[in-house]
Amino acid sequence: MPSIYLKVALISFIIGIGILPLLSPLSANLVVIFLILTSILIFFLRKQKVLKLVFIALFFILISSLRIQLNQHTATTQTIDFYNDTKKKITFIGYICEEPDLRIDKGKYTICAQKIIFKNSIQKTQGKVLISLKRYPAYQYGDKLKLVGSLKTPVEFEDFSYRNYLSRYQIFSVMYTPQIQILEKNTGNLFYAKIFAWKKKLEDKISQIFTDPSSSFLAGLLIGSRRGIPENIMEAFNITGLTHIIAISGYNITIIIVFIMGMLSFLPRKISFYMALVGIVIFTIFVGASAAVVRAAIMGILGLIALQKGRQTDVTLSILITATLMIAYNPKILWYDVGFQLSFLAVLGLVYIAPFFEKWFEKIPQTLGLREALMMTLAAQVTAVPIILLNFERLSLIAPLANILVAPFIPLAMLFGFIAVLISFLSLNLSLFFGFFAYIFLEIILIVAKFLAKVPWASVEVENISVFIVVFYYLLLTFFVYKKTKK
Repeated sequence: MPSIYLKVALISFIIGIGILPLLSPLSANLVVIFLILTSILIFFLRKQKVLKLVFIALFFILISSLRIQLNQHTATTQTIDFYNDTKKKITFIGYICEEPDLRIDKGKYTICAQKIIFKNSIQKTQGKVLISLKRYPAYQYGDKLKLVGSLKTPVEFEDFSYRNYLSRYQIFSVMYTPQIQILEKNTGNLFYAKIFAWKKKLEDKISQIFTDPSSSFLAGLLIGSRRGIPENIMEAFNITGLTHIIAISGYNITIIIVFIMGMLSFLPRKISFYMALVGIVIFTIFVGASAAVVRAAIMGILGLIALQKGRQTDVTLSILITATLMIAYNPKILWYDVGFQLSFLAVLGLVYIAPFFEKWFEKIPQTLGLREALMMTLAAQVTAVPIILLNFERLSLIAPLANILVAPFIPLAMLFGFIAVLISFLSLNLSLFFGFFAYIFLEIILIVAKFLAKVPWASVEVENISVFIVVFYYLLLTFFVYKKTKK
């Protein structure tokens, strides 16, 4: 029973974070009063199991209400976004506090503001500003800058809220093509400076070994970078439902896990489990250990636990605890971070949906984890489709086939690409040998994507899908899994 109470508590907190922003908020004082009353009722009804579960659920929904209120942002004279949309240009000092996002034709930098300069005074300030510049000259993480320009509130498009998208990073101001003066170098966190410098080295090595589009594609697979991927290839991935493979997510990490365990299948399962765990930690550090990669690694490790234990009860609790901690830290990821949503759903698909496909794939060999990779790919599609529709308004009818066809080649491309990049630090010529095999697998994936993208009705536009339809789909899927599991 204690695990049931804990599950109800965690699920209630997540549901509260999900639905309460749609409702009129209660005052914090009123929430605290209700929390006290609910606590008393839980104590006195401790022998009434059903009522106790109801009030535990209510208690944690109230907790989620407090967390949402604490997460609300209000502009003040002490925050940089207080000066958004003013007619006069603003002068402020800050440093680049996140990894620069450098594209082919432009660069985007997150600036942590420190001081705002007026005619006769300098005032301390705080908050983040996203600035957009031409590609060159390029600036580095940790550069302290003096900027002059117009602060603006992120725009609201008809079908996309840029303001909400940036708010999950606590960014509430943007500035386009400001005047810039470098005041100081290397003022950021030394650890992140080293991580970002290492990631830049990796991108340079990939560019040395491979030519485009293979180079930019492998950068997407290994480190989640989409900066140089040609538009025609991105469109082919969009049509065929393969975009997720070039974003480091729980799905990608779990594929690596399955592959490592498949390669080490001759060893006892417990040893291959720990080897896969070590492999994920090494891979996470290798590709830059950004917040998104670390989050994906955590979700992937949950997938690894699911494969190892095969006990849904234990894994469910682990998933709920992990998701709750992530959401409690930043509630906005539940609403506005599609990467988190898809990673979370991919792991749920692996735990609950993949077992139903075992009979379909029982004739496929387990070599290199091929069977598990195919089951996981299809299961991830089942759990992710509504969220993809809701966010991208496109349904890829050919996605299941495309994902199954490319699934065996993704880990092979990542493995040989990873080895080639590692060896390139010792010998560029030797790295080309392993790079050749990676190139073959990368090309196979690209050929499949391009070919299937040309199939008539490969994807269809699905506009204005209702949130209620998405909720109904997941309720139906939950009911199906419950009935099947009970049998």
